[in-house]
Amino acid sequence: MIPPMDVGYPDMRSQPPLGRKNLANLLLLFLVPLPSLFATRWLFSYFDATQIPLDPGWAVSRSIAEMAALLLHHPIATVNVLFFLNVCLLFWLLSLAQRSTWLIDPYWTLIPLFVAGFYWAHPLSEPTSTRSLLSLFVLLAWSVRLTHNYLRREQWRFGFREDWRFAEKRRSSRHFWWYQLFHVYLAQQVMLVGLTLPYWSIHFSRAAFSAWDLLLCGLALLGIVIAHLADSQLDTFMRHNEERTRRGEPKRLLLDTGIWRYSRHPNYFGEQLFWWAVAGWGLLLGEPWVMAGAAINSLVLAVVTVMTERRMLAFPERRQLYQDYRLRTSVWIPWFPKDRSTSSS
Repeated sequence: MIPPMDVGYPDMRSQPPLGRKNLANLLLLFLVPLPSLFATRWLFSYFDATQIPLDPGWAVSRSIAEMAALLLHHPIATVNVLFFLNVCLLFWLLSLAQRSTWLIDPYWTLIPLFVAGFYWAHPLSEPTSTRSLLSLFVLLAWSVRLTHNYLRREQWRFGFREDWRFAEKRRSSRHFWWYQLFHVYLAQQVMLVGLTLPYWSIHFSRAAFSAWDLLLCGLALLGIVIAHLADSQLDTFMRHNEERTRRGEPKRLLLDTGIWRYSRHPNYFGEQLFWWAVAGWGLLLGEPWVMAGAAINSLVLAVVTVMTERRMLAFPERRQLYQDYRLRTSVWIPWFPKDRSTSSS
């Protein structure tokens, strides 16, 4: 059964931004990364930078020093340990207390920055400074864009709603309380750690900077611009519909203008372009296997695309409009519509 549009999306206008719940969740947002930040600081300062011991191997550590050396020599494994403890377990426990998975949404926009920063600041990293700065700049731009879109969409409220897919699972299954650990959080670990793997290759490589780096940077920025345009046009569409409702006018049932005329999911396309450009650094630096994260993310987004379109078709008043829209408009890659004369009003 396709969930109704209001599942997980309550009207938040009555919730004051300075209310107790909102401020408490905002404080929670700042507190939850502290365990990983403190652990990283401890690890990076445990040895003098010139006296880090050799890799002790994967045998059971016999001392704290051996454990610290092991974690330092295997930064990807360390990132996974921190993610599992700080996000999977802590966020899951908080979701049990709050009956909401909302916390993972704002942190989707922040975790990649934390992971890339971990690789950049690592005592054993040897980044090419220009490539490092450019790659971190595009990631910061991506994070700022997506965080702004989250705050705009949530109207600066925190924890009042969760992703509609998780809200529907919570409503339809009494077992969601335990399997959300796997369905929500471990799944995010695979995607987010996977997507940021190219930053390990960037910051642990001595390869010379080249014109290919500029091309990848340009493609990443193009992806950010496309996603920003798409999300801004969608936000304007939603706000105009709210105004129409307040005036007693009928809503527009379909957004098929602007960049949405050329793609049914231009925001998804922009995201994919960004992450595949980032993945290109792995290929450029001789580590093509780090592109696996982008491939997994694309597969997941393909499934989300199907779910979203089924959701759109579930409404009788919108079904025919959306079916026509599907026939004339590209799924992801922006392209000229098959019938340029058709447009909703």
